[in-house]
Amino acid sequence: MDGFVVEGRFGFLGAHARVDPAPLAAAGWREARTTPLTRLFVRNGLEVRDTARGWIVGALFERGSGHQASGAPAALQDPHEPIEVLCANLVRFYWGRYVAIFPAERAVLRDPSGHLECLTWNTKTGWAAGSAPPQAPLPPSAAPADLAIDWSAIAGIVAGLPTALRRVPLHGVEAVLPGELRGGGAAAKSQLIWNPAAFARQPPASYEVSRRAVVDAVHESLLAELASDDRLLAEISGGLDSAIVASSLVAHGGRDRTRFVHFHVADPGGDERAYARQVADQLQADLLEIVKPELQVDADILAEVPVGVRPSNNAADHHYDRAMAALAQRSGARRILTGQGGDMVFFQSPSRQVAAELWGRWRRLPRADPLWRQLECAARWNRCSTWSLIGEAAREAFSSRKTIVNPHPWLATTVAPAKQRQLESLIRSQVFHGASRRGRQAALVHPLLSQPVLEATLAAPVIDLARGGRGRGLARDAFAHQIPVSVRERRSKGVLTPYYGRMILRSLGALRPFLLDGRLAGERVLDRAFVEAMLDPDRLIHQGDYPRLFETIALEAYVRHWEGRSPSAAAGVDGASNLSASQGRTSA
Repeated sequence: MDGFVVEGRFGFLGAHARVDPAPLAAAGWREARTTPLTRLFVRNGLEVRDTARGWIVGALFERGSGHQASGAPAALQDPHEPIEVLCANLVRFYWGRYVAIFPAERAVLRDPSGHLECLTWNTKTGWAAGSAPPQAPLPPSAAPADLAIDWSAIAGIVAGLPTALRRVPLHGVEAVLPGELRGGGAAAKSQLIWNPAAFARQPPASYEVSRRAVVDAVHESLLAELASDDRLLAEISGGLDSAIVASSLVAHGGRDRTRFVHFHVADPGGDERAYARQVADQLQADLLEIVKPELQVDADILAEVPVGVRPSNNAADHHYDRAMAALAQRSGARRILTGQGGDMVFFQSPSRQVAAELWGRWRRLPRADPLWRQLECAARWNRCSTWSLIGEAAREAFSSRKTIVNPHPWLATTVAPAKQRQLESLIRSQVFHGASRRGRQAALVHPLLSQPVLEATLAAPVIDLARGGRGRGLARDAFAHQIPVSVRERRSKGVLTPYYGRMILRSLGALRPFLLDGRLAGERVLDRAFVEAMLDPDRLIHQGDYPRLFETIALEAYVRHWEGRSPSAAAGVDGASNLSASQGRTSA
């Protein structure tokens, strides 16, 4: 798994002590850059580029072409430019999966896509930033001064509080938002260099312009993946989003360098092979089909759940996760491409809030279709009457803006109601970058969540994204020539709920003690009666909330992992469930 750590030292302490390169190399790390007071470590060949004021770690591409940026990007070489200007140039002329580091200012900028994690923290000898808190063989001096479980944040996640998504549930580190410039030190400052709401407030001149912009952005993001000679692994699930990714990749000559794979279950209602085969046949690509066995989770599997700096159920399906990791290793793939995020950027779920884009201050002009047709299609999409949509639009037109208490910075700017819903979903999309075995074996890349695609789809009004009264209507139209008609026109996907339900039922012997006797229950952030009810076999069969259960399992694994990072880890105090930030500190 790629990673980086940059460590800055107080000047009065003098230069850093030398680090033996042999243990670093054995663990995949190297000391990539140094100054008298700062040193940068990178892992697994993570690229490093030089700017006038620092370094950029990670993949970086030129805007508009998809070509890899040079080792010293031209737009970032003026030493007299303030770092805010350099950062603005960076997000304007380049994109990628990166973090920019400015050692003298103790500042970092995380790229708008958020593909590469970035945290900042204080050390006992200065400051540091990285994709995760360091472990041996990195120097102990780079570690956070006081790393601990943040039980109030954990409780917020369990309670489903929107504000819980803003931070990492660990004391001692601060998460940098995608697009944020964060300064370090005692007087830390934050500035949103890239604001998604800015694009949502500037729609293109017409539907056709939006359509073209989305196509160009998707193709640019896939063209960039072919800028190197690396072999790739990509899944064709049978759905629209993975078909768009695969067909765009093949359109730019990526067929022979990519291993396409499809996972399927035996359940007729969840078997997607027919659709996946049609996609592969149209692309004239070989497709490896892997049947998913009936699964059971035991104590050993729970003990080995991959954990990163954020709770994530990215590895909830352990067979899929391990199989993709093994396949990437056997095929020599350096990157795994997915279609994740498509539901969010192309806007899949119905929303009555789209009515606000028919009249009033958020109306879309010129219209892609006559008003009566848009109203009819929007009503059909939401399964409601046209009159109820008219009422929705009237309420929005005459209502004052709702005040959001302590909003996520991405939600601080007023946008159309349906656009705000899209922004909220993109905030949640950060879980796609969570820890997994496949992500440790190869870089896990979500092209539909790249900066060019984010900007193009954010700018497109939702009434355009859902044209024709269908989720992802613009995407279906824009990529119609690339994908089979059957995939483009299908209105639902295979259902895997019975498959995962059987897995949970078989696994109750391990899951019950894992959760009922776990740290979340012990700290009383998870109600034991609620867990008992959630794990009741009858309830699981008839109304099992499997996504919630997977999230809870991942959160329990997260707490156990970070408590285990320190031999001196102690139990948290009671009362964490009251969300008090002053309670429940546990050393990590």
